[in-house]
Amino acid sequence: MSSPFSSVDPFTDPFTLELQRIRGLIEVGQLQPAAQALNAAQKQAPTDARVPLVGMRLAQQAGNVPAAIQAARKALALAPDWHVAQIELALMLAKDKQGDEALSLAMQALANEPLDKQVMIGAINVALYAERIEQTRRWAEDGVRRFPDELGIRLFLARFLASQDEYALAREHYAHVQARLPQHDETLRGLLDCALHEKDDEQARQWADHLLALHPQDENVRSWHAIAHGQTPRTQPTEVITGIFDGYAERFDQHLVGTLQYRVPRRVAEILKAKHPDGRFNLLDLGCGTGQVAAYLGRIQGHIIGVDLSDKMIEQAAKLGLYSRFHQVNVLDALRETPADLYEAITCTDVLIYVGELEPVIPNALRILKPGGHFVFSCESAGEDEADLVLREKSNRYAHKASAV
Repeated sequence: MSSPFSSVDPFTDPFTLELQRIRGLIEVGQLQPAAQALNAAQKQAPTDARVPLVGMRLAQQAGNVPAAIQAARKALALAPDWHVAQIELALMLAKDKQGDEALSLAMQALANEPLDKQVMIGAINVALYAERIEQTRRWAEDGVRRFPDELGIRLFLARFLASQDEYALAREHYAHVQARLPQHDETLRGLLDCALHEKDDEQARQWADHLLALHPQDENVRSWHAIAHGQTPRTQPTEVITGIFDGYAERFDQHLVGTLQYRVPRRVAEILKAKHPDGRFNLLDLGCGTGQVAAYLGRIQGHIIGVDLSDKMIEQAAKLGLYSRFHQVNVLDALRETPADLYEAITCTDVLIYVGELEPVIPNALRILKPGGHFVFSCESAGEDEADLVLREKSNRYAHKASAV
């Protein structure tokens, strides 16, 4: 099915060029002049479905999701069979957790334009945002069949399969991409990850050596190179930790407390309340995350200072209004750079599983504490028959032997 605008030359048509100019204003954050120009465009062409789609972009940039969805609906009403409007509205709805309608629209768009690569990519993203795992996989596999030379779809499928622990299938798709793009960084890392999980030690060492030759100063690559060669890195690279938590911040509390029945922050708060019943103490909350310790603790007669690597986590914690300030640094740097005898309490919950070695942690924590202060932390336990420090293969988290703490 052809687009209602297929006869318009995007390089010469004055109105199309004006819409492109307005989108440019939106992209650089000039929302007021963009809105004024968009109003003029609406008056000039009230039935042009492209105008409300640009309005959708404006509302998105302004953070107004309901208005963005409304604008996308208007575009679709003006051009009911236009695949672009169908996919754009579907994406907005999927992100807004309206998955059923989103998938229905994506299916319509695919039926209208089965050979349009961008529609295929859009549909895959709709399923992904709607958290429909099986549909995401089906459309990604269908995309590879329809567009075998489109490496982006194949790379997405490889990444998706790896996330589902289907490393053998993921490796096949990574290998296809790597044959076309021999030095592609994400593909090489994916092949290394697959080899490690499949316990193909020789292949893992080869991919790790290859990556290290390309990126000798990359701390993440050096960490994985050590793992591939049978060594335990003493700590996790910063990139690994921020990568885990930046995209996790908004659903972090629900996942930990609801899904995993995580109770450590509550217990830590109980300990601190028992030690300081008058609430008169200053707290350094290392790896504060979304602020669960502070939330259970409530307001105290002192300062709570939050430390976290993830700015997204800090944004969530700041909404509580319980922290005096935050520092976006890693735990080891925070401990090393904080002056002595400053806090009555330090907390560090579900953090040392990513930090690793404790040698620089505990002595610095004791240095920072005032006399009689308390350092309350949690670890994942390793067996007494294991090494002092163990990096769990499945979770990529450290476990510590109790006798070595």
